[in-house]
Amino acid sequence: MFSKRILTFCFAIKLLAINLAAQIFAPEASDSFAASYNPPGGTDEVFVFNKSSFGVAMTVSVVAVSVDRLSGWSFQWSVYDPVAEAYKSIPGASSGWFSAIDTITVSSGYRVIMTKGASSQVFRVWLLVNDLDVTITNKDEEDKLLFGYYNCSSIDLRADTTRKALFYFNPDTKARINVSVNYTIRWSTDNPEAVTPSSRLITRVNNPPSEDTWYILTLSDPFGLKRSDSVFYESIQSKAVLAVPEYVNLGDELEYPAKNYGSYYNDDIFSAPGKYRFDVSGSRNLSGYEIDFGDGELISFGADTLTIVHEFKKPGIYKVVLTTRSAMPYECLDSISAEVELVNSQFALPNVFTPNNDGNNDLISLENSNDVFRSEDISVLSIEIAIFDRAGIKVHAYEGNIRDWHGWDGRIRNSNRDAPEGVYFYVIKALHVFKEGTGSVTSKTYAGFFHLYRD
Repeated sequence: MFSKRILTFCFAIKLLAINLAAQIFAPEASDSFAASYNPPGGTDEVFVFNKSSFGVAMTVSVVAVSVDRLSGWSFQWSVYDPVAEAYKSIPGASSGWFSAIDTITVSSGYRVIMTKGASSQVFRVWLLVNDLDVTITNKDEEDKLLFGYYNCSSIDLRADTTRKALFYFNPDTKARINVSVNYTIRWSTDNPEAVTPSSRLITRVNNPPSEDTWYILTLSDPFGLKRSDSVFYESIQSKAVLAVPEYVNLGDELEYPAKNYGSYYNDDIFSAPGKYRFDVSGSRNLSGYEIDFGDGELISFGADTLTIVHEFKKPGIYKVVLTTRSAMPYECLDSISAEVELVNSQFALPNVFTPNNDGNNDLISLENSNDVFRSEDISVLSIEIAIFDRAGIKVHAYEGNIRDWHGWDGRIRNSNRDAPEGVYFYVIKALHVFKEGTGSVTSKTYAGFFHLYRD
């Protein structure tokens, strides 16, 4: 136990830099404080040594240095025996200007008597080996949170600590002095979206995250000792994520195949009936879901369908609610909503018609040309239209969905004969979609005239 090894030059310099009034040092200690029984001016100290990890073997050292830092001193060490309540001498003595013991493995108290001629001084010190362990108790061998400690609404985290008490003795009264140690408890996660657990060993987390998350528990004591443990939560919580609904343009050939609607309609006007595309692919832990489109239709889907197109028949503002669920047996629910809008545009026909008879661009938008006589309106379910010349002869007729009406190209009864310039009359029976704020379909007849010019 006792060693006469020569300390290195650097170590000696470090000792010389310490307050010369103190004579026993533990340079490798993590912390120190004065013994509570110290009288004013007393020199007894308590040195704390933190283990690098729980349960590992540790050897610490203590050094006594003479007051004058000169050789010629004799050092006699003894160790405190709590059973005998007295110091027991350690065989052997050393001489010089310092002496060290570097084989200490357990908490204990030491006394050294320094003698030089008629001068004799006594110094005492307590060495405490500090160790701590923290363990999250409700996890398996793979560090996963055990089944039964989580559900759709909360997560329970449980931990416990292990440590030996720290104490020393008053050599005069023989009383044991316990060192009070208060821990600082901190939980953290690797998921910025997760709720941080409260600072307790046993705690509950509400609103579990929808992503797999590590929960890390860290304990620290006043002497700078830290211990950590962690547990992995495999999320069962669904997370409803709905991308911004996308209006489906009438020129979308996938949703309106072979219709050529884009030739007639302005995509800036979202008229009813109209389609919106909904993307739920950003949702997490998705086993299935349902969408309430806000128009009376509620449809359920499986996780293999992540993009849905829905047609709204009426104009208005619709609140669309997505509700997701995770896999069984939990089936945790989450929901999110979005709004879409369709307008009730006005039915309007031009009063001037100028087909160019060149055979080109026969079916292009009325907004850019007047080669085709038709309405841009799309808030109509169906129409019946008849166009007559001044003699009352029908030159054009159509019945059906207004979007499928290609308009009148200025030819008589779909032949190759061009209708002459002049005034023409039309009669249209239009069946409108539901108007906003009303509860019935409206039917109306339109009549009017227009001029056909050929430049």
